Amino acid sequence: MRFRHLARLFAIAVPLCFGALVPAHAEDVGTLTPGKIVAGVDANNKPYSYIDNGKMTGFDVELIRAIAAKLGLTADFRAQDFSGLLPSVANQQIDLAAGSISITKDRLKMVDFSEGYLTGLLSVATLPGSPITGDVASVKDKRIGVVQGTIEDTYSDSYLPGAQIVRFPNLNAGFLAMRSKYIDGYFVDKTLVEGLQGKYPQMNIADKLDISAVNLPAGFPVRKGNTKLETALNKSIDELVADGTWLKLYLQFHPGYPKPANLPPYQMKTGS
Repeated sequence: MRFRHLARLFAIAVPLCFGALVPAHAEDVGTLTPGKIVAGVDANNKPYSYIDNGKMTGFDVELIRAIAAKLGLTADFRAQDFSGLLPSVANQQIDLAAGSISITKDRLKMVDFSEGYLTGLLSVATLPGSPITGDVASVKDKRIGVVQGTIEDTYSDSYLPGAQIVRFPNLNAGFLAMRSKYIDGYFVDKTLVEGLQGKYPQMNIADKLDISAVNLPAGFPVRKGNTKLETALNKSIDELVADGTWLKLYLQFHPGYPKPANLPPYQMKTGS
């Protein structure tokens, strides 16, 4: 009798303990795995996504963590080359991609995007002795590196007319080519140039030919037709802008930058 009594108590206690350990069920927002949002990132893309002391961090990474918290989800990050991020989203291997990925008409053929959450500048990084100057005409016939699949790659013909474009799978590969002087310049996001300048001050990396990308804001790519996730992302971004989290993260990962004149959401201009 005593054994049966204990068994009954155990049967009651187990569900109660289990319920106490399991978090409340998160609303279905269209993620591949319930309760989790899986984001693909380039792990060498400072200040947007990079590893610091063994932990993935960066503006985009911390913004996604904040979004996940708003939605009652955990955030999981998978590192891969930039060129593979959009195909991974389209093939449902990840929920979204991050890393200052600009919204363009060509990309919208493959994936959908959240609203724009970031704008910026593009720049050509050079080493001392490079033949490239502040005059765009100086890039003609020069070897300019880009990260494959970025807007710098897509729009290099119009931004850098006459340049010989050399494509690399990720930021580090192109940097190594510039350091060995295999390329004359490196066309990337201006904040990435500043990150390299801070990391390698002895190399005297210069940033030249700054080009505005305000008409190509960055968004989070999601699978075509995944309106649940797109809507949830937009709502969360708006809330994080309203409560000051977005600006706090922006200033944290863009030290020295002035406070933006306009806050998200940012819209892609027609024709981009």
